[in-house]
Amino acid sequence: MLPSSLAVLVTGAILGGLALGAFAWAWRRGHFDDIERQAHALFDERDYRLERPWESPAEQEERRRLYGEPLAPEPGEWGGAT
Repeated sequence: MLPSSLAVLVTGAILGGLALGAFAWAWRRGHFDDIERQAHALFDERDYRLERPWESPAEQEERRRLYGEPLAPEPGEWGGAT
């Protein structure tokens, strides 16, 4: 039983080392420098203007100030009825 357990441990250590190496490489290349901008890259401009009923009035006002008057979501969009 020990030899097969050893193989599992060595394989796990090698795969863990590869994952850690890939993370370190991405860190050095600057892939984590501007996380906030990368998070917003998923949204279209229209997404920022959609009404969000769960937001507080202060959040709604901030969104209105930054992106303009809100738009009503279409069915199925941001929790809209389908």
